[in-house]
Amino acid sequence: MPALLPAHGGQYVGPPDIVPPHPGGGGSTGRPVGPTTGQPGSPGTPQPSGPVTPGGAPGTTGGRPAPGASPQPGQTGPRGYELTTDLTQWDIWWEMNKNPYLRLREAVHRGPVQTGDDDYWLGPGRRHVAQDLLAPTQQQILDEILPALKKAMDSTSQRDITSSCMVAMAKIGQNHPTFRLVDVFAPRLRENDQEVRETAALALGIAGIAGQEELDLLIGLANDDAVGKRASGGQVNDRTRAFALYGLGLVSHATSNSQVKRKAFAALRGVLADDSVGNRNVKVAAILGMSLLNLDPAASDDQAILAEALGALEDYYQLELGPGQQLIQAHCPTAIVRLIGRDHARADYFKELFAADLQGKGKRKRSSHDIARSCALALGQMAKPCEDKDDAAHPDNRYSRLLLDTYFDHRDQQTRYFALLALGQIGGELNRQRLLREFDKGSKSLEKPWAALALGVFTFAKHERQLVAQEPIAAESEIGATLHRCFKEGKDPNLRAALAVALGLTRTTAAAPDLRQMLIAAQHQEQLAGYLCIGLALMKDHASVPLIRTIITNSGRRSTLLQQAAIALGKLGDKQVADQLQAMLCDGEPNLAKLAAVASALGFIGDRRTVKPLLKMLFDDQLGALSRAFAAVALGGVADRELLPWNTKISRNLNYRAAVETLTNQQSGLLDIL
Repeated sequence: MPALLPAHGGQYVGPPDIVPPHPGGGGSTGRPVGPTTGQPGSPGTPQPSGPVTPGGAPGTTGGRPAPGASPQPGQTGPRGYELTTDLTQWDIWWEMNKNPYLRLREAVHRGPVQTGDDDYWLGPGRRHVAQDLLAPTQQQILDEILPALKKAMDSTSQRDITSSCMVAMAKIGQNHPTFRLVDVFAPRLRENDQEVRETAALALGIAGIAGQEELDLLIGLANDDAVGKRASGGQVNDRTRAFALYGLGLVSHATSNSQVKRKAFAALRGVLADDSVGNRNVKVAAILGMSLLNLDPAASDDQAILAEALGALEDYYQLELGPGQQLIQAHCPTAIVRLIGRDHARADYFKELFAADLQGKGKRKRSSHDIARSCALALGQMAKPCEDKDDAAHPDNRYSRLLLDTYFDHRDQQTRYFALLALGQIGGELNRQRLLREFDKGSKSLEKPWAALALGVFTFAKHERQLVAQEPIAAESEIGATLHRCFKEGKDPNLRAALAVALGLTRTTAAAPDLRQMLIAAQHQEQLAGYLCIGLALMKDHASVPLIRTIITNSGRRSTLLQQAAIALGKLGDKQVADQLQAMLCDGEPNLAKLAAVASALGFIGDRRTVKPLLKMLFDDQLGALSRAFAAVALGGVADRELLPWNTKISRNLNYRAAVETLTNQQSGLLDIL
């Protein structure tokens, strides 16, 4: 089947269609709201993993009749059961959270891998001196890439090329000596195409340039005031407002200027507190924008903003609202966690608040499972490790016990799985024992993959803490052996895929030969083979490089596997994979899904050597608009100023089950953009 081609210049690998319908009916929208021009579709890649059948809200099928339900009067439809996505699958969480574990660009920009290289254990900020040997040079960016992207955008009104070039320029995030990004993006706010308008608003945020003009534009669009109306040529619709609010958060995250943060926060708080704003996309964007303020608790000005932000989020979270609006409130716990972490003075208060709501004993009676899911995720980020049974020494033990009880007893399956994962994020010896026990007891098809992932996250986080403390890395041999044994004995491909990732996170190198053997045998199983590649890459198994190269050669029509294999080779430091992908890009085969996957993979793992071939492709008139837009997507990835994809700041530890259309809808949401 043809690949889904999402909007805004490429797809980020978010979850499937999980947007619940509005309370009054109507589910997610596949395209932006408002007038559009140009060709349908836009550059992107099929999801490299996870379910691909569109799903829907919990208990629904995305606005369609539930499986097996009879058609309503006047309706017709297929007989029998309709296949829908199981939104509780482990791999949806992994795809939303994988980037901080892969740290792909760190590996790609290094020079050739040295024998015995132990870069896996290098934490953030502990980069090799030669880290950026293969990153594009500043001269390349200013002399070649930025001017080319602007020229390509100025030469066409085609939606896909325009959107792709804007996002690519925003990722670079710097003005050119002869033009400013704001002067490139601002005119597109008036275009008669909703996708172009909202991309322009978001691009101002992705660029992270906190100038007065940029800030005024975003605030004006967010508030739909005179500045915003003038910039957009009329009233600012809700989608554009939402993307401007996300943009305000992104600009604030990129700057240390407290005055910029203060102005952005004032706009975000005003929208959240405005009862006349009824659109859930706008409200969620305001909450997530606040979560991105990136406030320094040691700076007095930031302290004041932080106190007000916490107050604004708590006030909205505590309102007595209906089930539909509880979806919006569900973003408050994870937003608060992003702002304060584990050690803030008010962390104990919020842990108590979220624990009560997880138990259903809070002041407000909540009927939505979204609240419980977010509270479980928040406790995983806030509670401290559970080392032993001495509650006096470890008062946070009660939160780990609550999460374990939630896993045992909660009526919502997704809340149960988030609670199990949270135990791995909290860590500590008692949680280690609990996770091993639940892994042994778990159902192979349901619980075991989540328990495996929790054990992998536990081990990875433990090693990170040891690195920060400059302690010797203590191998988790029991966890590794348990996961390895299950991998050898298991038959379920989904479980084996989860085990492959978990074995990679624990760096159980003893399992590498078995993963390689399984990869040879399971190349026809695209999802399993892709995760076997990722697992081998996470454990730094350089012996698998020739095998994964062969898989790329044979995966021209299996775009999911091709992209995962390319990411694995990039993580392993293989410098030939970029050349291999370039050859595939220019082989003349008119396979759109393959072209999307190759260009997207080059954006992930390409280096300075890929710039010239991509520039040539961008201006090749023999190629279609989508092909040229793919080249722009890849150039933006290669020249990205950030080590992690820009929307990792939002996707990490997000309650993606409380999605709204501008956040993710498989096509035109914030998390659907490369």
